Amino acid sequence: MAVKKSINDMLAQKKEPVKTFEQVEKAKGGRPKKEAGEKAKENRFAVYFTPAELSIVKLAADSFGMTVGKYIKIAVMRSAKKDSIS
Repeated sequence: MAVKKSINDMLAQKKEPVKTFEQVEKAKGGRPKKEAGEKAKENRFAVYFTPAELSIVKLAADSFGMTVGKYIKIAVMRSAKKDSIS
């Protein structure tokens, strides 16, 4: 049978002190933080192609020996450089 405690008994129990942010961060478990060069990619964009457009992009990427994503990225960067020069 459970023993009933009075409210005074419950309030008299020792409570843990409030921890500061630094104490919580220091005691935090898990993996170590990544270094600056290891951070995940920040921006992603979705590009939708019709089947015909996708086959053209795939053929172009294959002809340069690249993945489709890398080919699109390089094509966009070259286009942006051309626009900024003119």
